Amino acid sequence: MGKKGKNEKKVKGAEKTAAKMEKKVSKRSKREEEDLEALIAEFQNLDAKKTQVVETTCPPPPPRLNASLSAHPEKDELILFGGEYFNGKKFF
Repeated sequence: MGKKGKNEKKVKGAEKTAAKMEKKVSKRSKREEEDLEALIAEFQNLDAKKTQVVETTCPPPPPRLNASLSAHPEKDELILFGGEYFNGKKFF
């Protein structure tokens, strides 16, 4: 009537298919993890660039009105914010 062991071959084929699917899923998850790690590293680099503070020295400011002075947190210096400069004719 029919071939012997026909059902056994179907089971083996299903096992092969399941093994292939597991392999594909594991490859995909590894690739996604690598992509995620690369994105995290890129965002950390961008964040480091944005949060980098650069201090520059400049000449003392001209006389000002309505300015705000703040103490530097680490050095013995004052930081001047804002204010108006009046040269006798015009406010700057």
